Amino acid sequence: MKTKRTHIGNRGLLAWCDDHLGIIFILPAMAILCLLVIYPLFFNINMSLHKVNMLNFKSSGWDFVGLRNYADVLTDKTVLMSLLRTFLFMVVTVAGQVVLGMVGALTLNTKIKAKGLFTVSVLLPMMMTPIAVGLFWRILFNRQWGLINYFIGLLGFDPVPWLYESGTAFAAVCFVQIWWGVSFVILVLLGGLSSLPPEQFEAAEIDGATKWQSFRYITLPGMKSVLNTVIMLRAIDAFREFDLIYTLTQGGPGDSTRVFSLQLYLTSFESHNFSVGAAEAMILTLITLVLASGLIKSLSEGENG
Repeated sequence: MKTKRTHIGNRGLLAWCDDHLGIIFILPAMAILCLLVIYPLFFNINMSLHKVNMLNFKSSGWDFVGLRNYADVLTDKTVLMSLLRTFLFMVVTVAGQVVLGMVGALTLNTKIKAKGLFTVSVLLPMMMTPIAVGLFWRILFNRQWGLINYFIGLLGFDPVPWLYESGTAFAAVCFVQIWWGVSFVILVLLGGLSSLPPEQFEAAEIDGATKWQSFRYITLPGMKSVLNTVIMLRAIDAFREFDLIYTLTQGGPGDSTRVFSLQLYLTSFESHNFSVGAAEAMILTLITLVLASGLIKSLSEGENG
């Protein structure tokens, strides 16, 4: 009888596992998610509501200050300027990537000579890490022995302090971000162009439409969901950009290239004001969530279309 009961119990366990197989498979992923995302998120929220610095970080009790850290962040002119600079950086780089990406995708979508070589050269930046890109362009932008200033000197002009003056540093950082991100945009838009029905373009050509008219009235409407998606993806990446800018300029000269993520780093790990840094991190998270909600909306509209 004991053997029979054990057999029945094992069968019951197997039946329960079969009924809840999806839950069993998802439990390891949920455990990792809780460990790496949910717990740090709530820990950061708790820190942002208290006064935490190097002196009391390991203490058992933190002083509760409520929303005072958020008020300090939103009234600090340096932080607000870094936030405004981040939005400007995002708009400039995303616009440049989308325009150049569309030109590149349209070029690769036509029959050109050495198309394979051109495709590899265009997509090469996407294979590089942000730190490698930053170091690469930091060498090229060097005032004394950089390759860019070498060619400028051959033309008879004085070398340009690209990363050492506020006026040129921000432009150089935006240029590098565009150069690095345009490969991804080209790849996505090229996939969208290849999915457009060729019959519409053939009919437009028969009706005497120019290439600009075909692009305006066929390509752009057909690529609307793809464009929305790629714009939101690049906007999220640009708003969170840290390592590329830190490698190039470390936020300088002065604070001319100090974006919000870099301001967060300086507050937390140089000023050791962990609670204010946690509040800045939550503000960055909220803005990223707003951008991500726009991405989800564009994706849902694309599926409905």
